[in-house]
Amino acid sequence: MKQIRTPRASWLPALLLSLGGLSATAQAQPQASPGPEQTGFLSCGPARFEASTQYLDLPDHDRQVVAQKLGRLGTGSTPPHRLPHEGRPLKQPFLRQTPVLDAWVSGWACLVSADGQHHYLYLLYACTESPHRPACTGTEREWPRLLDLSGRPLNAGFARTGPRTPRLMKKLGLGRYLREGVSLKDVTAQDP
Repeated sequence: MKQIRTPRASWLPALLLSLGGLSATAQAQPQASPGPEQTGFLSCGPARFEASTQYLDLPDHDRQVVAQKLGRLGTGSTPPHRLPHEGRPLKQPFLRQTPVLDAWVSGWACLVSADGQHHYLYLLYACTESPHRPACTGTEREWPRLLDLSGRPLNAGFARTGPRTPRLMKKLGLGRYLREGVSLKDVTAQDP
């Protein structure tokens, strides 16, 4: 009887198949390369503001903001000024190596007081939905921030919802925006 030897390399095809399966699994993870920085501008009275935003657009997920900078551009004797930002790093479970911001400015507008004498920068923040942020739902998902033209926050310590921001807006002569609403521009749009 002739003895048949099985080659020692018979495990190789099985190994290659399992490695192929691992490669397919790794490719199924969302791409974590941020897109190019998008810059938008907004004119507000004598001031001009800039927002630079970097996104990750992933299938089956909300837009993820990786970085965002807000600033007032310098004009004449006024130096440029970086604006405060409420976003903090957040680790999403589906993006292991790429932190995103837990809050970002989704829209902005220039509000003018009823007497036409004062201008204010209105920012609409949105929180990033995540299992690590269960409160990011309903009315807590978006909130406004109001800044004067120097970039000083006027309602920074206020709760995201509640009567304090509307009261401040009425006091500043911005009550019509509470009745009529604020017409927001995308922060990546170019101001004409």
